[in-house]
Amino acid sequence: MKPFGWLSPAQIKPTELLVNVCLWLAAGMVLGIGVAWLALRLPVVREWFIPGPAIVVLMIALFISGLILHCLFARFSTPVALFWLILMNLLTGLLFATLFSLAGTALALGVTGAMFVVSAVIAHYADSNISGGGYYLLMLLVGLSVTALVNIVLHNGPPEWAGCVVMVLLFGLTAAGSSSRIQISARELYMKEFTTVQACAIHGALRVWLNIANLVYELLRLVTCVIDGIRSR
Repeated sequence: MKPFGWLSPAQIKPTELLVNVCLWLAAGMVLGIGVAWLALRLPVVREWFIPGPAIVVLMIALFISGLILHCLFARFSTPVALFWLILMNLLTGLLFATLFSLAGTALALGVTGAMFVVSAVIAHYADSNISGGGYYLLMLLVGLSVTALVNIVLHNGPPEWAGCVVMVLLFGLTAAGSSSRIQISARELYMKEFTTVQACAIHGALRVWLNIANLVYELLRLVTCVIDGIRSR
């Protein structure tokens, strides 16, 4: 919507943006759990869902989706960004279902989603009192605390602890690394399109996935360089 005279959208508060980004990321985790449940529980889906070939197909699909996201993210409109955010969570939930049990998938994604929900509540009530680095450190502490609480209550072993810690650190650190760019992108998007906070939050949540994809590509590039170095000796 373009402004007309005095009719223009209200400015988007950084805290409001942060809260909605966290909620979109948490909703994605819930979606991933739901998809994993469908894949492992419904007979119609389970008959098609053969874990062996599915792992390869889903990894290829995630790689291609991440590559497209990496190349075209700046051109995504809000509906396309929302579609891609849903797609990344759907593929992740299906991939987790091929690798882990439903309980393990729900645990890892649920703990990560809880970290984002609690962080959103903290940001909402703290409002302007939160600071960038301190807030994301608190987010990680919340995620690790939830991990410890849930795994102790459920008497889980080292694999479950490790899976939860990896997910919390991966998404928590990636969200922290994306924070400044999310704010800048939201400002640019607002000035260009006078869009809503939800549109900016969708792009912000997708940027977290973009940075995860970039991290994967950097790791693959590093592994390739190491292999080439070993072969050249």
